[in-house]
Amino acid sequence: MYSEFTIAKYIRLSIEDAKSDSMSVENQSLIIDKHIAEMDIDNIKVLEFIDNGHSGMNFERPAVQELLEHVRQGQVNCIIVKDISRFGRSMIDTGYYIERVFPLYQIRFISIADYFDSVNHDGDTGGMEIALKFLLHEYYSKDLSRKIKTAKRAKALRGEYISKNCVFGYKKSVDRLEIDETAADTVRLIYDMASKGQNIRSISTRLYEEKHLTPSEYKRLKLKDKESQLSCIWNDSTIHSILSDEQYIGTYITGKTRNVEVGSGVSVAVDKSEWIIIPNHHPAIISNNVFETAQKQLSKRSQSSAKRKVGTSERYININSHLKSMVICGYCGHKMQLSSTRNPIFQCTFARSAQDVACSMFSINAGRLEQVVLTEIQEQSRELISRADEHLHQDYNKTGNMDSIIKVEKARLALYESYVLGQINAGEYKESKAVLDTELLKVKQIGAAISKDIATQSSYRKLRGLAENAINESELTKDLVVSFVEKVIVHPDNRIEVIRLHKSLNE
Repeated sequence: MYSEFTIAKYIRLSIEDAKSDSMSVENQSLIIDKHIAEMDIDNIKVLEFIDNGHSGMNFERPAVQELLEHVRQGQVNCIIVKDISRFGRSMIDTGYYIERVFPLYQIRFISIADYFDSVNHDGDTGGMEIALKFLLHEYYSKDLSRKIKTAKRAKALRGEYISKNCVFGYKKSVDRLEIDETAADTVRLIYDMASKGQNIRSISTRLYEEKHLTPSEYKRLKLKDKESQLSCIWNDSTIHSILSDEQYIGTYITGKTRNVEVGSGVSVAVDKSEWIIIPNHHPAIISNNVFETAQKQLSKRSQSSAKRKVGTSERYININSHLKSMVICGYCGHKMQLSSTRNPIFQCTFARSAQDVACSMFSINAGRLEQVVLTEIQEQSRELISRADEHLHQDYNKTGNMDSIIKVEKARLALYESYVLGQINAGEYKESKAVLDTELLKVKQIGAAISKDIATQSSYRKLRGLAENAINESELTKDLVVSFVEKVIVHPDNRIEVIRLHKSLNE
C-alpha cells in the first residue's frame, strides 16, 4: 500500500523542440514543479522521467516505458506533463492511456497547458477542444517529418552527405567524406586478400592475428570508450558487407530504407530504382578493378559452395532443437549455432578465427543441454506450485473496497451540499473535506493494491496449470521452452544458466 502520494513528472524534448527555449527540459520541469507546489496534497513524493530527443508519435521511448512500468507496478498516483503533446502526439495511443489504462490503475493525469485534469472528466480526454489539439499535434508532426525528408533528399541529390554515420574507412568533414587512413588500411587488406582468392575465414583469421579493430570497436575507440578484449574478432557478415559496398570506389548511396510511419523506429527496404546513387562523390579507397576482382572471387566461392554436396549436414538438415536461437555463449555473449550432424551440438562460432580465445569453437551436446533445461524447468515448476498455493487461497475483497470508495464519495457529496445550503461555514467545510480526501486516497490505494494482488493471483493460476503439466513431461517441448525459458547461457567451463521467464514470481 502507498505510504506517500507519488507524482510522476514526464518531460519530453524532441530534436525539433530543442530549438525553442519554452520547450526545454528545464522549462518544462519548472512549470510542473510550480503546479505541484500549488496542489493541496500532503506527503508528496516526486519522480522525474525525461525522454530527450524522442518523437511523440509512438511510445517506443525509454523514459515513458519506465514510467508505464511504474504504473503497472502500482507505484504512481498522478502523472503531470506540461502539455498533452509531451506525453504523446498520437490521438489514438495517447487517448488509450488517458481513457483506459490510467483510470484502471486509478491514476490522475494532469496536462497543465491544456487545463486538463482527469479528476474533472469521467474517463474521457476532455472533449472537442482537446481532440482538436490532438489532431493539430499529429498533423504538425507528420507535416514536419515530410519537410525534413524532402530537405534531406534535396541535400543528398546535391551531393551532400546526410547519413548520421560514415561507412568504415571514412570520416565526415562538414557534408563531405574524407578517407580515415587507419581504418582504410584495414579495408584495403580485406579487398587485397579477397581479390587474391582468400576465403572469408582466412581474412578474419589474419585480421585477428594482426589486431585490426572491427568497425564497431574502432568507433568505440574513437569515442574513447573502453576497448573490448574481443575487439579484433570479425564476423563473416561484416567482411561480406565491406566487400560488397560500392562506397569504397567513391560512389555515394543513400535512401535504401524508409521508416514505416512518422516517429517509428521500424524501417523497410526501398526499391533500388529509388535509391540515390552518385558516382565519383568522394575519394575512393579501392580501385574499380580491385573491387570487381573481389566480387568475381566471392561469386566463384559462393557458386562452388552451392554445387558442393555437404554429405553429413545434408543428411541431417532436418535436425532441430527447441532451444535454437536461445543458447548464448557465456564468454563472448553471442548466440551459439546448432549443427546439422547426427549428434547435434550447439557451437560458438563467433571466435573461430581466434584460437587463443576461451570460446573458440566451444560446443555442448544439444541433447544433454535439453535435459538440463528440462530438469531446471521442473524444479522451477515445483517452486511455482508451492508459491501459487500460498497466494491462491487468499480472498481479496474487491467488492468491499468499492463499497468503501462509494461510501466516502457519498460523504464528500453530502458535505458539499451542507456547505452550499449554509449548514457549515467555509472553514468547517475545508477541514472536513481534507479528512475525507485523505480517507478517499487511502481506500483507493488499498483498491490499487487489491487489484494488483488479484492480477498476481490470475498469473499464478495460469502458471500453476503450466507447472503441473511440466512436471509430468519426459522430454523438452516447444511449449515448455516458450512458457518457462528466456534464454540459456552456456560457459566454456560447462556451467549452464537457465534464465527463467518467471523469476520475479519465485522471489
